[in-house]
Amino acid sequence: MTDTPKPTRGGARAGAGRKTKYEKTVVMRVPEKYREAISALISYLDDTSHINKHYPQGSQSDPVFLRSLDDNAQKITYHTKPI
Repeated sequence: MTDTPKPTRGGARAGAGRKTKYEKTVVMRVPEKYREAISALISYLDDTSHINKHYPQGSQSDPVFLRSLDDNAQKITYHTKPI
């Protein structure tokens, strides 16, 4: 029996991998029809994170078109107002 040399390259490393810009993330399964609306919501929340008491009017997103699970056409708009 021969001893095979242990590889010196590759493999898992502590701290390796893509870092997230969010604090903590979760994996969630959502209907494919809602994928674009959820992506738009996340993007909108990132874009409006600066809104505070100095923006009393807040912000409103562009409408996002989607179809419900019952296949009804809908437009969704997100609003952000400081509290």
